Amino acid sequence: MTPYRDLVPETASHQTRNAVNPMHVCLILDNPALTESVVPALEKEGRHRITVFHDISELTQSSLTPDAILIGLQQFTALRENEPMVYLRLSRRSRIVVVLSSRELLDAAHILAFADAWVFEDINVDRINELLDLGLEGHCLMPKQFLSRLGVDEIRLTLLPRLSEAEFETLRLLGQGLNNRTIANQLDLSEAVIKSMVRSVLSKLHFRNRTEAGVFAARQQGALQGARDPQGAGDAARAVPRSRA
Repeated sequence: MTPYRDLVPETASHQTRNAVNPMHVCLILDNPALTESVVPALEKEGRHRITVFHDISELTQSSLTPDAILIGLQQFTALRENEPMVYLRLSRRSRIVVVLSSRELLDAAHILAFADAWVFEDINVDRINELLDLGLEGHCLMPKQFLSRLGVDEIRLTLLPRLSEAEFETLRLLGQGLNNRTIANQLDLSEAVIKSMVRSVLSKLHFRNRTEAGVFAARQQGALQGARDPQGAGDAARAVPRSRA
């Protein structure tokens, strides 16, 4: 199947193209609007040949061997899980750079290890050329907030809506240092149910253990309280300071 668009920078002169081999970049992003913003950014420096695919099937059927593949998280997950041999072929020949949002980081941690680099569409996609150059060298530029405790807290706060009411209360009480029996008494549930709730909280918010969950809940008491009240949702979002990449 023919990719729907193959672009060579119009700004590059014939002499420049001959003097410098243009980098061939394939795009297969989850969001068409994001594609429309990334393509001009890549074209800006006039040194890329760009091929854009609609979906993973076009990429797997293509015989192209690009220097780099900019791929959305959903597309990359489908490639890894459904087309492992195609992934191996591509990873041997091209650098694979996954494009995702910051709130997807914890959920995607298990699969991001199979990519050469990451780009966060809501943080540093405007530096796409710099990030692509780093990715081709096998490096990844991480936004500094992800290297701090509060940065990871900020991601977890965006994941709170996936908790049920009982799970949310369990998390809040873990922040008070309570054991399962005491939490069960306070919530009028069985200890076995609370044990299951704790496991669910750890899984949904990607905590390693209950101690880590309790420390998070204690540190973010104000944000958790704000999350309970729809009118305080804005306060919850502001409870964690945002760092710049």
